[in-house]
Amino acid sequence: MVLDLLPFKRSSGRLPGRWGWLRYVHFGLSLSLVLVLIYLVGFRNGAAGSIAVTWFIVGNLLYYAVGIILAYTLKDNRAFCKYICPVSVPLKITSRFSLIKIGQGPGQCNDCDACDKMCPMDVRISDYILAGQRVLSTECSLCQTCITVCPQDALKLSFGFDIGGKELLRQREQTMVLWDLP
Repeated sequence: MVLDLLPFKRSSGRLPGRWGWLRYVHFGLSLSLVLVLIYLVGFRNGAAGSIAVTWFIVGNLLYYAVGIILAYTLKDNRAFCKYICPVSVPLKITSRFSLIKIGQGPGQCNDCDACDKMCPMDVRISDYILAGQRVLSTECSLCQTCITVCPQDALKLSFGFDIGGKELLRQREQTMVLWDLP
């Protein structure tokens, strides 16, 4: 919710390249820290006690700080979610096999790109729909913003079994600085 209060409502797309690997590093480091605390340090209090509350508060403040800094740096409210969030690592596995995904609605897609422009995770929804597929991207968080903004009513939640497919994601335009050389 805090990230939704920031001023960058529409993303200009994902950074070119494969920056999503950072979330796997973050997940690995977080998991390693927990395992070290449990098995090497002997911390067994779990989610009880003042130490656990301190870890919780400090961890959340750190996450918010990193999320807000990334949002302002990249001018994208969802930068933390797209590049660093460790929670997305296990969620990507389950979303690949999800029975509920965005699919073709009763209307006809006219490729207006309203869904693509408003998707907070930069999924190219219209590419999936025009190809006759459900949205197979594991980046889709089922927020249903695309369904809400579609002027043709061409999107709906659909139920079915398919294993995720190719990630079709909107990327930022690469800007090149040309220097005048003498």
